[in-house]
Amino acid sequence: MADFNGTILTTQGLNLLAQAQAGETLQFTQVVLGSGTWSSTMNPSSMTSLVYPSQTVPIQSVSIVGDGTARLRFLISNSSLSLGYLLSEIGIYAQTTNSENTLYAVTYANNPDFIPAAGVTTIEDVIDIYTVVSNAQSVTAVIDNSVLLATVQDVNTARPEFSSSTPTDLYPGKIWVSDTQPAMFYDGTTWQSFNAGLLNGFPVSATPTPNTLLPLNANAQFPASVFPAGIGNGYANPINLTSATADYLLQVGEVAYISFNSATIVPLHIATSNGTYYECRLISSNTSGSNSAIYLNPNNTTYSNAFLTATWTVFMSGSGASSTTLNSFHIGEVIPHTTVFISNFTTVKSIMAINLYTGISWAPGVVVALNLWNDTTTPWTSLGTITFPQATTGYVLIRRLA
Repeated sequence: MADFNGTILTTQGLNLLAQAQAGETLQFTQVVLGSGTWSSTMNPSSMTSLVYPSQTVPIQSVSIVGDGTARLRFLISNSSLSLGYLLSEIGIYAQTTNSENTLYAVTYANNPDFIPAAGVTTIEDVIDIYTVVSNAQSVTAVIDNSVLLATVQDVNTARPEFSSSTPTDLYPGKIWVSDTQPAMFYDGTTWQSFNAGLLNGFPVSATPTPNTLLPLNANAQFPASVFPAGIGNGYANPINLTSATADYLLQVGEVAYISFNSATIVPLHIATSNGTYYECRLISSNTSGSNSAIYLNPNNTTYSNAFLTATWTVFMSGSGASSTTLNSFHIGEVIPHTTVFISNFTTVKSIMAINLYTGISWAPGVVVALNLWNDTTTPWTSLGTITFPQATTGYVLIRRLA
């Protein structure tokens, strides 16, 4: 098999783990195998899906190892695989009582193995993968009992060795039964007596010491210090939506990153709803351009003369103000370095954009654009699409503030 690196918890996985530590059940649901390539600059913790998912396999078993990790066992089979692939990435999916199924942890192999399609050669491999569960109070898995394949170790572990002398064939879980002493098991280092005071490796007590849970703040939230940067601290570890094909609902504090190259149309793929508020940074590396507007089309469409827009412009040779009606939100001009504040209330949908532009003879200049969507009934459900007057290269950072 390919030599996979250790599993890495995603940001969403850390959120699930925090919920599990607070008392919710952490349930592993499936394992996804992929053939994607991870770049050297890629941040695995920000992943929300594999780069190129190729096969979904069920979980056969889950067990708590006892050192804050869980062992998941799954079976790779190509019996129904129509197209072979290089197995380079593995994703573990999980959910809690109040959270939907999401990517919990990932791992990557620099030297992937090829999994052939059915009919070429038969592949049936039982794989164990380990991931962190810390001190989660309850850990389960969705188990598929339709296919069961026991390993040699499974058989040996289930069959105690009867001997008057210490066994030499050692592995964790080995059971030794002797007529001169109580039954023992090998923990990987030494022989241990079976202890009725342990349950799944954890002490059992009539007066147990309670776990220490993190205090919640006044809004019933965990303190920001327990979360990685990006869950409420600036723009670190953004969620990369560059290749997204469906809208993603940002949680408060989450940041989305969208890059584009020589594009005139950039879908943001961000879901939105009544009562949300965002800060957007739009940066371009272009060096020249036309003196034309940059627009944000809410819901990925235009609405004829539905936007009341007032602009104030200051440039090298003067200044000016104007107002008009447009078919979209006006968020900048020419070559942008733009900050946009987006307020989505069905009855008051508005944008304020501050745009530093370059690339034309009277640059640099500043445009302040105030936009009001003059429609109090149409819901704003997708943040929308940015359109440029010329091919533009750059990126967008969007943080949900409320």
